[in-house]
Amino acid sequence: MSDTMQECKTWLNEVNWDMVHEDAVTMYLEWGNNNFHDLVRRPVVSRDEYSIYFVVNTWDEPKVVLMKMNNYGSTTLCEKKLPADMGKRFMEQNGELRGIFELNDEVKDWLMKELGQA
Repeated sequence: MSDTMQECKTWLNEVNWDMVHEDAVTMYLEWGNNNFHDLVRRPVVSRDEYSIYFVVNTWDEPKVVLMKMNNYGSTTLCEKKLPADMGKRFMEQNGELRGIFELNDEVKDWLMKELGQA
């Protein structure tokens, strides 16, 4: 996957800025096996539905990743490494844990500028 925001711009009109990875997993991969109800995210009722949302992946170097989740799993659409200082702050704020996290305000503001949305 390339380290560019150009591919992300293709999907901007479909980004759900309120979606977090944990809810996407619950909605799409466990959609018939839970009582997930939310005022922002309605339950999935069709296998054709999907969500597109951003996460921060810290398994390697911290990076922002645009994900597409449906009932078959997730797909990475594009990604970009966080600036080193921002990545360091993000890691410190999350206890140096490795995983998939929702965007914090600093990362979201930076991302919006990178995408020309700010």
